[in-house]
Amino acid sequence: MKRLGTIMFRGLVAMLPALLTIYILFWLLRSAETLLGGLLKLLLPVGWYLPGMGLLAGLVVTFLFGLGLNAFLIRRLLDLSERLADHIPLVKTLYGSLKDFIGFFANQRDSQFSQVVTMEVTFGNKPMRLIGFVTRSDFSNLPTGIGEEGEIAVYLPLSYQIGGYTVIVPRSAVTPVDMSTHRAMGFVVTGGMTADK
Repeated sequence: MKRLGTIMFRGLVAMLPALLTIYILFWLLRSAETLLGGLLKLLLPVGWYLPGMGLLAGLVVTFLFGLGLNAFLIRRLLDLSERLADHIPLVKTLYGSLKDFIGFFANQRDSQFSQVVTMEVTFGNKPMRLIGFVTRSDFSNLPTGIGEEGEIAVYLPLSYQIGGYTVIVPRSAVTPVDMSTHRAMGFVVTGGMTADK
């Protein structure tokens, strides 16, 4: 019975990430279809709406929004809405955190931003290494005292949550690691349990 339970547990662990990914994608697609499809049903003449048009409309709106970001007026409106969101306590925290987190992965093509490093620290007189990500090496556009010449900002994520610490350290305090940002983040977030090649 114990062996049967172990096999079932291993199967669940193997299936769960795929099932959750499929579920989240299905939820996003269904939400776009429900929301935009309902709007299209109101706007289009009776009988013109076809299933899937809401999803198609979502893709078109996303593309047009991305295209519109090149326009000065759209950028100004977006900046204005972000400034407004910065004055609403809960919205400010949630929106800022999500924007920064998504931006982390969206900007990983930047070689400075995607550098994985280890940083050695001492805890209880024992050396240990933390995995981190270099997020900044130029502090010239920030207030004086945040970072100096030869220093870098390193983000040290915590396992199993969206959070971590940003530390300013001399570049000599870190050791570069030949590992992709995606793989390193997966390793840290799962507490070192991932073993992707």
